[in-house]
Amino acid sequence: MPVQYLDYQYVDGELSPFYYVLQLFKGEVDWDKHTFYFDLMVPIKSEEYSEIDETLINYGVHISELIINKDFPNKLGINLTALKRRLAFDIHDPSVIEQFILYAPDVVSVVGELPSIQRMEFMINA
Repeated sequence: MPVQYLDYQYVDGELSPFYYVLQLFKGEVDWDKHTFYFDLMVPIKSEEYSEIDETLINYGVHISELIINKDFPNKLGINLTALKRRLAFDIHDPSVIEQFILYAPDVVSVVGELPSIQRMEFMINA
């Protein structure tokens, strides 16, 4: 399971959760599958500005690439098929990606679509 943490940025003069980062282990993503699911959990909270490790190869995930599946109620999915389509313009081999960067408000928005019984108290305090 990827290491999950929040990256904080200054928004309107206040330090706010800005990016939701999934730091991946080598071979963790099976790029032959259509979807990569990860457990929804309260990420490690960082109160520091810009904690993203820029020495790692990262790639941004769009809200349109996030998937909710009723068969996996406590997981969020990333549509690898759509992501690979975008990746083709930037990265030849997707297996080199070491972390996914998601916009934190997008994650909150998608999690908000889950039935309340399945939310697991996941909401990010913004």
